[in-house]
Amino acid sequence: MIRGPVVNTAQFAAIETEILRRLMLNQYKSHGKLGVIVSGEPNIGKTTTVSHIARRFERRRRDIGRASGGNSIPVIYVSVPPSCTPKLMLGEFAHFLGLPVRAHYNTGELMNTVASVIAACGTELIIVDEIHNINQKYKQMGEASDTLKQLSEKCPGTFVYAGVDVEASGLLDGTRGRQISSRFDILNLHKFENTGRGKAGWADLLVAVESSLGLIDQHPEAILRHASHLHAATGGVIGDLTGMVHMLAMEAIDNGTERLDLDTVFGTVPAAADKVPVAT
Repeated sequence: MIRGPVVNTAQFAAIETEILRRLMLNQYKSHGKLGVIVSGEPNIGKTTTVSHIARRFERRRRDIGRASGGNSIPVIYVSVPPSCTPKLMLGEFAHFLGLPVRAHYNTGELMNTVASVIAACGTELIIVDEIHNINQKYKQMGEASDTLKQLSEKCPGTFVYAGVDVEASGLLDGTRGRQISSRFDILNLHKFENTGRGKAGWADLLVAVESSLGLIDQHPEAILRHASHLHAATGGVIGDLTGMVHMLAMEAIDNGTERLDLDTVFGTVPAAADKVPVAT
């Protein structure tokens, strides 16, 4: 089974550090809680990044016994639906938590139900993806933004938003937007450059992706021989890289070779260590 890569790059570390810092600070706040917004171009790796940070956080909580018991939910992950309303937003939380959403529920009742369950489950980290779907110039979406703010005050948990070009999405417009800007630190993800520090980060990412594939005959770090080719093909974008490499990995599993055939893809000569012996 192909797992997502743990991307221990400088960008990943900076975002994880800021999320954990704000999570710690929020333990001493009853209102005006702090959060983090992860913004960037489409397919740049926002969801990959916040998902791995959330996964690492939950595993640490379970390892140290902070998340014991069947009712414990250290992390919640939801996405903002298009044309979002307050009830639709709360419905996403209810769906994640396995709560029934009855037609007669009004927004206030649903809010109190969701908030009480989050508190009972000891949730500490709340990921809200596709946050760019909230544009403050539309009334219902502005009210959905207010719903997220109200929920953050009613229950424990540090909110992390992730979305495409959030600064230009309309989320931060107007009075509501200024309130969000004052409480949330905006961290931008960028493409990996193929020069200087970016080159080293790109190599780290390639090794992380390679190690996540689980291919039996893949030589460790063999992917680095095609670092420049892969950068040229994907533009240094995490989503494009993982999509391409995962497809090649599935082909390798299907045909039984159990290793990436990047030489065929890029028309390069196999290294001596990668050549398959010819039967005599």
